[in-house]
Amino acid sequence: MHKITAVLILFFVLAAGCNKGLSKQQYYEKGVKFLESGNANGAIISFKKAIELDQNYFEARYQLGHAYYLQGKYESAEKEFLKVLRLNPSFNDAHVALAKTYVNTSKVEDAIKEINLYLGKNSGNPEAYETAAAIYAVKKDYEKAEEYLNKALGLSPKRVSSKLVLAEVYSARGDIDKAEAQIKEALEFDARDKKALYALARIRHRQGKNADVISIYQKILDVDPNNLGAQFELGLAYIQDKKLDKAKEIAGKIRKAYKQSSEGSYLTGLVLFYEKKIDEALALFQKSSHKKDIPGAFYYIGLCYFEKGNLEQAVSEFQNAIDMMPGMVQPRLLLALTHLRKGRAEEAERETKRVLEMDGENALAHNLLGSAYLALKKSDLAMEEFDRAIELNPGLVDAHIKKGAFSLVSGDSQKAEQEFLSAVKIAPALLDSRIILAKYYIRINKFQEAVNILREGLKGDANDAVLYNMIGAAYLSANDSENARQNYEKAISSNPKFLQPYFNSAAAYLNTGEKEAALKEYKRVLAVDKNNVTALIMLARVMEADKKDQEAVSYYMKAKEQGKPAAYLNLAAYHIRKKDTKQAAEVLKEALHVDPKNVQAREMMGLLHMSNKDYKEALSVYRDLKEGSPEIGAVRMADVYAAMGDYDKAVTELKGLLGKETDKAAVLKDIVNLYIMKKDFTAAEKTAKELISLKPESDAGYLTLAAVYSESSQFRDAINTLKKAQEINPKNIAAKEALGRVYTSLKDFQKAMDIFKDIEKTNPGYAIAHFLQGSVLEQMDNKKDAVEKYKKALELSPNLTPALNNLAYLYAEGYGPVDKAVELAEKAKKLMPKDGSITDTLGWALYKSGTYDDALKYFIEATYYLPGDPSVRYHLGLAYLKKGVEDKAEEQLKNSIRLGRLSSFAEFKNAQEILDGMKKR
Repeated sequence: MHKITAVLILFFVLAAGCNKGLSKQQYYEKGVKFLESGNANGAIISFKKAIELDQNYFEARYQLGHAYYLQGKYESAEKEFLKVLRLNPSFNDAHVALAKTYVNTSKVEDAIKEINLYLGKNSGNPEAYETAAAIYAVKKDYEKAEEYLNKALGLSPKRVSSKLVLAEVYSARGDIDKAEAQIKEALEFDARDKKALYALARIRHRQGKNADVISIYQKILDVDPNNLGAQFELGLAYIQDKKLDKAKEIAGKIRKAYKQSSEGSYLTGLVLFYEKKIDEALALFQKSSHKKDIPGAFYYIGLCYFEKGNLEQAVSEFQNAIDMMPGMVQPRLLLALTHLRKGRAEEAERETKRVLEMDGENALAHNLLGSAYLALKKSDLAMEEFDRAIELNPGLVDAHIKKGAFSLVSGDSQKAEQEFLSAVKIAPALLDSRIILAKYYIRINKFQEAVNILREGLKGDANDAVLYNMIGAAYLSANDSENARQNYEKAISSNPKFLQPYFNSAAAYLNTGEKEAALKEYKRVLAVDKNNVTALIMLARVMEADKKDQEAVSYYMKAKEQGKPAAYLNLAAYHIRKKDTKQAAEVLKEALHVDPKNVQAREMMGLLHMSNKDYKEALSVYRDLKEGSPEIGAVRMADVYAAMGDYDKAVTELKGLLGKETDKAAVLKDIVNLYIMKKDFTAAEKTAKELISLKPESDAGYLTLAAVYSESSQFRDAINTLKKAQEINPKNIAAKEALGRVYTSLKDFQKAMDIFKDIEKTNPGYAIAHFLQGSVLEQMDNKKDAVEKYKKALELSPNLTPALNNLAYLYAEGYGPVDKAVELAEKAKKLMPKDGSITDTLGWALYKSGTYDDALKYFIEATYYLPGDPSVRYHLGLAYLKKGVEDKAEEQLKNSIRLGRLSSFAEFKNAQEILDGMKKR
């Protein structure tokens, strides 16, 4: 087939939304929405989904890094921001993000380097100067920090945030008058600016001037006298200042003014708790717990007993709190801690697992679970939990090193820190501090310090295995493979049943291409645990990579016999790779028999049926999936109906999600895509406008509406709509791209080129910008320059399939080597095996190279994907003609002419001439 044009890219993206769940753009926008609502976990999942669809989607990687940053996963954030810069070196915002990340990992010099890289290209951004100032403040270079903040304010004199940071800088270096002056200026812009008042309160609190803190909170209350939160904070400030009578007075006022509220009783209870009047505090906590609007009250009932030394009663009360508030994690954490202190490791394990069921991102719960596993001699599991704890909260390690104890607070630490410290006193190490410190050193590249601290802990017993394993990891991180392997061996010698060093050693061998040595390590695991599923799967994968299918299947089957879901999925995936869908289906049936709730197995089974066009069975599978996972099941059923061409049923499935707790915007966009596929542009336009009404502040709805207008050839409406999208979000290049495509459709090639060149100018590493220019140049019949643009796009993004396809086609047409055309088309085919355009291009390249048998095979396959495309029929006719099958050649050439009358078929005249020539014979 002819090239994938610039205009078609947008349509492919829209169609993918229904055939594959959501498009990358939809996942991206879903992630942004999650970020805006404070749901970093949801954002991470969505951005990862977008990246799975396009590994070069640097915007999604940037937002993923931002989500990791918000969660304190600084190492993961750093990796994503670095990938962004590799994909698009001109994406300067990533330098700022990296700078902020480096500050949080104590890489201050790296942070300075990144922010200077940004400022070297963007000297007019006050936020960047503000970030630079914060970095220098960490270095305690307050003079430099002030310099940058003054630059920020020079660019934006009314920028309140810069003034507040400058106030903090002045305060840190002891210049209180200047700090106050900055805050005063901020308040002159808005006397009700609570952020400015809170900033001043923080400064005073940091200096220990609690009287000033109290005064500031009183000012906040002058601005908003009925602010219950401010009154409550004022009471806490009085407690911090040891003015318990004042705090009690505030508590009394709250109790009088807000009779239906529990804050007053709760605050009074805290006062009494600090007065060591535990019994009276207990009574008030019990009173506030009756109203059930302050969950912490229940926890403090247990904490009172804990403080009294009545640990068994504390356990009982924590359990009561858990029963009344199953979703509150603090009682479970302290209950687990108490169990550990009492030597009940199994009970501690159980409670922390329950916490993680509710909050899988709770770093402290992972810490406690790791400690429980260590006590139970489950070294492998302990290490996994410690790794997870550090990933979730890198700052947790630093806090333990500085304070010598853990804080178990997951909420406001000012309210409960002393109570939690009381708990920590009975168990000063919630997990092995030596291990945590070593992991911290490794993470910040202080490898020798890690080795030293670990060696100091060696005792000559089985627990040394964990330390030797980590010493190996430290050496491996320092690229010292020899010492790494020696220490992995020492770990194995210390405790042969500790499996992690075997896997670590195997991974190290695989990274250096030493497959035989890696196989030996996996087999050593099996010598210890003959049914270890992970080892069996890894052996199978290595064998498969070496094309030793018999051995691979043997290991996959052995893994499957253990009944673990992962083994079934890996075996099914193997059969799919071997194109044995029947056998894959049998394996998935077994998986569902073992675990009927296995969502991945059901999804894979449904996709298998769809690939075989067995839509009835696919629907049956997805109906079952829908019972346990309504959203996934409904989306998959819509995919099936769309594949069947029954768009009304597909729409009905998706509309059923709108009244539930789903991403309504994403569902509406999917419905628009379905209407476009149905060519019901009136319904598509109406639904797109619903999306705009749902999120008027977002450009997403306007982009969707513009797509509707483009598909229905209402190009002027599309242009106006895209300009509106640009007004809302000038930085989003999606609107620019779409606008360029519309001008391409109008054959206003110069305007299209100007837009695409502008995108390239601001984003020189953005491969799509070069591809789009190539597509326009090709339509302008400037094929040679188009080739160069496609080559540039592939230089930046080697797996960009539209560029691979178009360049392959041009090479086949004589603008490059034919053998290279075949190579490019084959690569595109591997990346998108069921794309009709790419399949046709591969056939055309093979045809031009004289490989007619293979060409015929791919042309026939292309007709399955694109039955109504005249170019595919024309190519198929030519292939039959070369093979001497004239009756089929004539049939396909007639088909191409018949279909070509309804479209702009470039080869129409050629097809007619060939057919006429055949008739004259």
